[in-house]
Amino acid sequence: MSNPAGRLTVKSDGTVSGPASISYNDPFPCVNGSWGSGAMQGVVMHTMVGNLPGTVTVFNDPSYQASSHFGIDQRGHIHQFGPIGKSWIAWAQMAGNLAWYSIEHADNGNPENPLTDAQITASAQLVEMLSAFAGFPLQVTDSVSGRGYGTHVMGGAAWGSHTCPGPGPRAGQRTAIVARARQIRTGPPPVTWQARALADAEQIEAGATSLAALLTTGDTQIRAQAIETEAAALVTLLKAHQ
Repeated sequence: MSNPAGRLTVKSDGTVSGPASISYNDPFPCVNGSWGSGAMQGVVMHTMVGNLPGTVTVFNDPSYQASSHFGIDQRGHIHQFGPIGKSWIAWAQMAGNLAWYSIEHADNGNPENPLTDAQITASAQLVEMLSAFAGFPLQVTDSVSGRGYGTHVMGGAAWGSHTCPGPGPRAGQRTAIVARARQIRTGPPPVTWQARALADAEQIEAGATSLAALLTTGDTQIRAQAIETEAAALVTLLKAHQ
């Protein structure tokens, strides 16, 4: 599979940038949060039980006393609520706030809705970036003493006794997210000579087809048709050996 997306980076002000659709909370950081985090063990998957606009409203209301570092909607748009690398603490999972980043995922009000492919890619971009920035491994973890991509539910009572992001398939989709994050980190595989040859042969075939269509009679048309036939045969051969 080709590289699904590019790598994100953390800017000097703590905002995230790169090849993704990203917005930043106003005010930044959001009102629900504090300061003083240190070394980070990983990142926690959350589900919104709603959608991004409502989550932004809640996290900007001091009476809710809740927030996260990021939210992702179904289109893969990322909304950042607070800075990375500035000791900002999101109020996402109680006892887990100090050592874990947090990502909320929109679910249209139903946690049993699976993440969209766009959400998987955006989540992978964030997990890869946070892993590279904080130094935790790209892996799934289901323990508060572990490191990697965890879930809210793994924290038990100390983390608020939540079932989040369950009971649907979302927790299990961390495997796909981590796999995509690793692919983002390593970059696309090198293009093989077979792939280059196939692309060239397909281009020759298309050109010969267009030329033969323009010509109506004579030796030139016959030669163009012969090139088209030979190029088509080469394309078929190369595809068989991919």
